[in-house]
Amino acid sequence: MMFSKGRLAALVIGVAVGSTGAFAGDTASVSYEGTCLAPIAAYKDGLPAIDGAAEMSADQQIVATTDMFRTVLAAFAEVQACHQGLVDKDGADEKFASLYAGTRETSRVFEKVQGEFEAKIEEMSASALSGVAPAAGADSEADLAAEAQTFNTMEILMDSYMVLERSQELGKKLLKVSG
Repeated sequence: MMFSKGRLAALVIGVAVGSTGAFAGDTASVSYEGTCLAPIAAYKDGLPAIDGAAEMSADQQIVATTDMFRTVLAAFAEVQACHQGLVDKDGADEKFASLYAGTRETSRVFEKVQGEFEAKIEEMSASALSGVAPAAGADSEADLAAEAQTFNTMEILMDSYMVLERSQELGKKLLKVSG
């Protein structure tokens, strides 16, 4: 059976999207080494712990977690480009099973790490914002310092939520069915 490249890509991705939940526990048959999945191998069990996080301030933890997630997003973009490259090559229809399995695993891992990042950012946001309550009194130096800290924390959180939003856009591209 011959498929056009566009139909093969749509079929691989469409079937993967429709069955991601059923596939979630069956990762033993998926190979990471030497495949398109190699860039995300470190994330297949979720986001790794950040070294030294216990000694970091809430703001520092948010920045470190966001930076790590940016690295994760770059890895997923690499995987996506690799899969697309395989679909674009001649003979892609003979590799349907491996493309299908790879795309499903990519979706599973992406959903896992994106969900963990979102949960961590929510938790760290609450922690960071609880520590920046306004000081009593008007126009005191403590007020100015608290305002500066609040502004800094809000900028850091805004950046993190923008990264989360970009990940949601990438997720749509990973799961997009195009003909």
